[in-house]
Amino acid sequence: MKKLLFTLLIFLISFSSVNAAEPTRIRLNVDEIIEIQENPSWNITIEKELQLRFADIKIKPQNGYPFSMMLYFKCDTKDLAQFDSPEKIARSITSSSEKYLPYILEKKITLQPIPIKSTYGYLTVLTDAEVSKMAKSPQGEFKYMTRGMVRISKDSALGFSIMSNDITSTDYNSLLNYVYSYVND
Repeated sequence: MKKLLFTLLIFLISFSSVNAAEPTRIRLNVDEIIEIQENPSWNITIEKELQLRFADIKIKPQNGYPFSMMLYFKCDTKDLAQFDSPEKIARSITSSSEKYLPYILEKKITLQPIPIKSTYGYLTVLTDAEVSKMAKSPQGEFKYMTRGMVRISKDSALGFSIMSNDITSTDYNSLLNYVYSYVND
């Protein structure tokens, strides 16, 4: 009997570890399931989720290039229609970024279009006034915050925030490309 229980326990443990390798899926609306793209060098955590409405995902590196990223998946069907035009996305980014103006070097929020021809969206880069004065950023503090939003499908949008200490490196551009990879062409 003990041997049977032990065998069953081993089977359940091995079965659960196989399922742990399954990608994380989020039902954003009735017709759309988002699969969170794993990266073995990142810690990816679902911070908040309400099926058929939104999911907030936090991403931090395990080691290597320092950054902190948040992804805000938003259902935006016709009944919600909060981000269904370039103007609404621009207004959302601008209004949600204005609270940072007292703490950043920029005196106004400047939007740049997302460089994807098949969709629309904007981003802005904010420079932390205090951290930018330091020769080296303390661990967990970042010089730049890139905030933006992109329409990823007919019924959804993706807001994002990337904190980093540079905005020109290959690593930084890889983070932006990760965000853009969620766009359904």
